[in-house]
Amino acid sequence: MSKIAKAADEILDKMSFSDYKKPSPAPSKKSASRRSSKKNKLTLYLTEEEEKLFNEIYIKRLQENRKTDRSTIFAEAVKLLYKHEVARGS
Repeated sequence: MSKIAKAADEILDKMSFSDYKKPSPAPSKKSASRRSSKKNKLTLYLTEEEEKLFNEIYIKRLQENRKTDRSTIFAEAVKLLYKHEVARGS
């Protein structure tokens, strides 16, 4: 067997991952309500001023060491607006 053929066989053996053991999945740290809800992707069009205000909220939370993401802030804003406009009128 030539050196090239031998090297090719060794590479194929390594690529087969026959000795590879899959790690068990880590438990999710998300809350049950966030984990069970369906997520949708959304595109927003904000003015520069609105984007600045949104970023200020995000930065403030980061400075306070409150672990958050932009989606969470948006979800909170929608819930507050709903309470203000819809739930209050009922």
